[in-house]
Amino acid sequence: FNSFLKDYYKTDFRPYTKYKDLNISHTAYENLINSNSKDFSAYLTELKQWAGDKNRKLKIKDKSKGKTFELKPFLQLEDDDINPIELYAYYLGLYINNQYRGIYLNYILSFPVTYEMKIRQKLLLSFEAGLRRSLPDIGDKIGDLSVVAGVSEPASYASIALQEYGLGENEKNFYAIFDFGGGTTDFDFGIFRFA
Repeated sequence: FNSFLKDYYKTDFRPYTKYKDLNISHTAYENLINSNSKDFSAYLTELKQWAGDKNRKLKIKDKSKGKTFELKPFLQLEDDDINPIELYAYYLGLYINNQYRGIYLNYILSFPVTYEMKIRQKLLLSFEAGLRRSLPDIGDKIGDLSVVAGVSEPASYASIALQEYGLGENEKNFYAIFDFGGGTTDFDFGIFRFA
């Protein structure tokens, strides 16, 4: 983790981090499943819940060095603190922005309905910082980077799913979405119609 952080903060754009130093998503999950119980603190399994809880602290243990990093609650993080949300956004940005897919500068985030405005704002800033660092140096175009809040997670799902079902543009479609995941139960209901 120290090696990753050292590389991460060396440059503002596309640092030369090593994938073996810090994993996320499916790779991290596979490593967790196959790890010893003594390494459990080396994995963050409730990142979303930590961000949404104003009082929850985190401890991260570096597997290779045994050093423990203590993190404040998400809203209390300052600019020079380790921000796991920013690091996660950095990795997502590396997956999205590359020589095969191109460079994308417009992002819309959705949030659980229970997240208050301060948490949403800090998430937006954290994602922007991580995505910015994932990009190559694109000069003045970096000013076009946009990370904005969209609708709630269930409403986002509804808008995509209902379109995929091939609904007609002149129809009113009643829907109800219940999202039982990530430690919260989010819901959204309404009438879907094309603008």
